[in-house]
Amino acid sequence: MLALLLLLAGQVIAAPAAQPFDAVKKPESVDPEWRPRLCALLPQPCNPQSLGLYRPRGAAAGDYAVLSDEPLAMAMLRIKRGADSRTWQLARLHDFSSYAAALKKEGSGTPEARVSLAPALYPLAEGQWAVAVLQTVSEMYSGGGASFTKADFVPLDESKAAYDDIPFSCSKMVRACFSEKEYKQSKHCHDESSGSLRIAYGEPVRPGEPYNWQFTWLQSDWPAHTPPSAATTTRLHFAARTTERAGFCGGPQ
Repeated sequence: MLALLLLLAGQVIAAPAAQPFDAVKKPESVDPEWRPRLCALLPQPCNPQSLGLYRPRGAAAGDYAVLSDEPLAMAMLRIKRGADSRTWQLARLHDFSSYAAALKKEGSGTPEARVSLAPALYPLAEGQWAVAVLQTVSEMYSGGGASFTKADFVPLDESKAAYDDIPFSCSKMVRACFSEKEYKQSKHCHDESSGSLRIAYGEPVRPGEPYNWQFTWLQSDWPAHTPPSAATTTRLHFAARTTERAGFCGGPQ
C-alpha cells in the first residue's frame, strides 16, 4: 500500500503506465464479513452486493482496494488480522457518487446505463491519476445480445472529466440461423464482434504538463456462416474528438 500511495502522491517517478487491480477470487477467505465491514467505511447508503474486492498489482501483503457501484466509490484499505477478528483500516477514499448522479441526470430519456468503475488507475501527469467511470448499455436480441461501454476518465480528487465519452469496450452477437437446417449446415450461426480500448501514455511536451494520451481501438469481427479463420481484427487510432473512428461493434442502437 505504501508504494501505491507514494505513486498517488507523486513521490515515485516512473514511466507512464496504468496501475491495474486484480480481482480477489475468493474474498470470503480474506474476511467472511468483508462486505458489511467495508460498506461501513464507504459513503452511505451502501449496497454490500455492489462491492468488488481487489489487490493493487504489486501492493504489499494486506493491502487491498474496494470498488463500489452503489455508491460509486473507490477505497484503498489494509486488513489487520487478530486471533479471532479482522480489522479494516481505510487509507484513502474517493467518492464519485455525485459524478454518477450527474451522469444519470444528464442521461434522462436514454437507455438505462449501468455505472461502475474500472479496476485500474490511469496516469494523467506526474503524480496525478484518474479513474475510469464506466457507463454500460446492454441490448437483448432473439438468440443474441450486445453490451457497449464508454468511459469518462475522472481525476481522483476532481469532479470534471479529463476525457469523456471514450469507447471502452463492446461485444455483440446477432443470430443468423433461423431453421434447424441452417443450424446443422452453417459453420457459424452468429455475427459476432468484440472491441476494446488501448491507451499509450506519451511523455509531456514540457515538465509538469499532462501526459500525451493516445487512444487505439482494437476490434474483432467474425461474420456468420464463416469459419474462425474468416474473423478479422482491425486496429484504429483516434483522438478524444474523433471517437467515431472506433468501430464500437456497430452500436448501440
